Amino acid sequence: MSEVQVDEINVLKLSLHGRLVGYLAGFQGGRNVLSFADEFRRDAGRPTFSLITHPAFPRSEKIMSEPWARNQRLHPTLSNLLPESPSAK
Repeated sequence: MSEVQVDEINVLKLSLHGRLVGYLAGFQGGRNVLSFADEFRRDAGRPTFSLITHPAFPRSEKIMSEPWARNQRLHPTLSNLLPESPSAK
């Protein structure tokens, strides 16, 4: 029987002005995935998370329809917005 390796995942709930934006999942291996909440994507009056997610930006709906995944680093939109881990200090 083979052993199944399970990645530890840390999840942050992202909100802006009290409204759910989505979730950022950080995997033990360094992969980070930002998934936008359906209610945020579909809301034409949503607050501006970034210029490319603004409702007036062409293809903003398409841009947010797929998770933003990166290995070892955060998506540039999120860089320098999150606190450092205690071990990084």
